Amino acid sequence: MKCFSCGAEIGLTVDKCPFCGRDVTETAAYRADLESYGNRNEKAKRGLAKALEGNIPLIISAVVMVILVIGICIASYVKENAYSFRSDAKRNESVRRYDAYSKMIDDYLERGDYTGFAAFMEYHNIAEWEAPYDDLDLLWEMAQDYNSIVSEIESSVMFGPEADRYNPESDVIDCRMAIREFYYDYDDNESEIKADKYAEYIHDMKAKADIVLKVYLGLDDSEREAYLASSDIEQEAYLEGVIVNE
Repeated sequence: MKCFSCGAEIGLTVDKCPFCGRDVTETAAYRADLESYGNRNEKAKRGLAKALEGNIPLIISAVVMVILVIGICIASYVKENAYSFRSDAKRNESVRRYDAYSKMIDDYLERGDYTGFAAFMEYHNIAEWEAPYDDLDLLWEMAQDYNSIVSEIESSVMFGPEADRYNPESDVIDCRMAIREFYYDYDDNESEIKADKYAEYIHDMKAKADIVLKVYLGLDDSEREAYLASSDIEQEAYLEGVIVNE
């Protein structure tokens, strides 16, 4: 605004013109309102400070509680996903060490140690369905089936009903399922097996599975074919006679 006396520009909060020294009465109401607002603001700030001061322990407790909850959530997440973290780490390592791991895998296969091969694949969480190990896909599938046959028959037939891992009836069903799975997958993938890089090892698994059935179940080549062509009930009846020794 302008001073009514000298015409100079002056602020709304001045009470005396700095140019001519005239008392500025026109801004008195504005200065009064501004002072009132300032007093109320200071009172509000003092009240807030007092309230905060009285609630500092509560605020600290709330902050600590929030931090604890966040910590518990993080710990729970890490615990629940620990297996995934370890698996991902092993899978990444298997890719980095492809050359070394491939040589170890070849050593297992050359020895005909398909159980060792399967254990190695599982321990290192090797992803057989994607590069650079995708050429192991069919071999890995058949190796799993082969190891199921060996595991189920040896644990059930060798130890007889005394093994009783679950109960004789379950053992019989598990053996039947393992045998069916291996021979079904072998026949179903016959054309793929012929063209597979590891065909000789898959054929070797088949030959060894035939021997397992002959030694432990008394099934020679012709009897094995008849067994595989029979119904589920007939297969279970045969296995029950062998496992339970009836």
